[in-house]
Amino acid sequence: LLTLAMVLGMSMTTFAAETAKITIGDSGNAKFGYVQVVEADPSKDTGWDFKDAYATCFLTAFGYSQDIDTNRQTIIKGMIAKEVPSATEGVAIDGFATKYAAALNNVYATIPDASCTLTSITELTSAGVYVIKGVETDYSFSPMAAYIGFEYTSGKPSGVLDDAIVHAKKAPTTVNKSSDDADKVVEIGKTVKYTITSTVPFIAGDNKQYKVKDTIEGATYKVTDNKVAVKVTVGSAEPYAYNETFAVPVTTDGNKQTFTLDLSTLVAADTYANQPIEITYEAIVKDTIIGNEVKVGDGVNETKFGTDSDKLISGVVTLTKKSADDTSVVLSGAEFVLLKEVDSTTYYATFDNNNKLTGWVTDVAQATKLTTAADGTFTVSGLEKDVAYEFKEVKAPEGYSISETNATVTWGTIAANLDAPITGETEMTDTKLAALPGTGGIGTTIFTIGGCLIMIIAAALFFANRRKAK
Repeated sequence: LLTLAMVLGMSMTTFAAETAKITIGDSGNAKFGYVQVVEADPSKDTGWDFKDAYATCFLTAFGYSQDIDTNRQTIIKGMIAKEVPSATEGVAIDGFATKYAAALNNVYATIPDASCTLTSITELTSAGVYVIKGVETDYSFSPMAAYIGFEYTSGKPSGVLDDAIVHAKKAPTTVNKSSDDADKVVEIGKTVKYTITSTVPFIAGDNKQYKVKDTIEGATYKVTDNKVAVKVTVGSAEPYAYNETFAVPVTTDGNKQTFTLDLSTLVAADTYANQPIEITYEAIVKDTIIGNEVKVGDGVNETKFGTDSDKLISGVVTLTKKSADDTSVVLSGAEFVLLKEVDSTTYYATFDNNNKLTGWVTDVAQATKLTTAADGTFTVSGLEKDVAYEFKEVKAPEGYSISETNATVTWGTIAANLDAPITGETEMTDTKLAALPGTGGIGTTIFTIGGCLIMIIAAALFFANRRKAK
């Protein structure tokens, strides 16, 4: 770069326009796109200048607020000094590697994924610096920079462009998020264990950051002093290469909670690069649909090393009360409690004003009474598919007897994308009581008295007749 900078001003116009290529090693199945950020300019001090479209990417990263020629040339001189430490024409810039990496990231972000269609980069017709972006399923690539210069003959530029070779630096982005509930249907109030699995990435450069951001909705993290216990293990088996539990602060925004776990120490020296990592924590279900998303990034790009999500749902059950004498007749005013058996103990459910499950008690007097409406139904939410719930009638509608048989739930199917609660249904019939006289009638007393008098008279006549016969 230094030699080229000294020569370009005098001889650039004599160079022949030849083509060059950039070969990318360790590319796997990736596709690549590129842009040129530095081009030859004999009118400048260094013989180079940034292409206007990308100058801001470098000026911003290096802390320059103005796009002036002096600032551009200072950065380029720093690039020359980095490549050739003894260069008298170069400028040593504090924290150059970090700033340069930030500049490349800025350029990298301008290259659309859709433009990355090449397996190699050929037919380059001008010298300069090129920034390359790689795209491959389940991998993220660090920005790559390649310099296309000139071949030298007897120590002098030949005027023929020289090919370049760079090696792809990529890290797996496969992140898996799962819970310990196999059918994805849970009861409100249940504690769920979440697991995140991935691979510790290899990160090039000086400013290495590795952060896990987790967001949950419809549930709350299981916390102590507003901190969730997050266990991290690295390695495939015990004794793990790394095993630590962190108390991570939780932030709340409406129905969502978030924590961010900084694991930058794991990538500082690349000790754990490419080893499997597992992250676990617990949360408590609060709603009928529970969404959970994890993003693993480098502090700038939240999903650079992958993202994944997990969903859970709970059940919604509708009970219908009917007349046993005519099932087309629905009954309002019937009262029920919901119960379940756990280890030979009966628990009764409590609900909020919207009939959403809030908890369980062992005293039936403390249970929430569920009352059928005018259409003969009520609906409750927050239940789990694999639990044997029973609805017990505690008060029958007027004119009907209480059913001695509890109602159980029949469940529907689970939505494939878990975008709605699973639904269940059940029904119960009550039998009418025997017909009773209307209020204010003569009742049965007079008939009872009359019957008794008849029996007394009959007995008196019987005995009198026996005496007469004797």
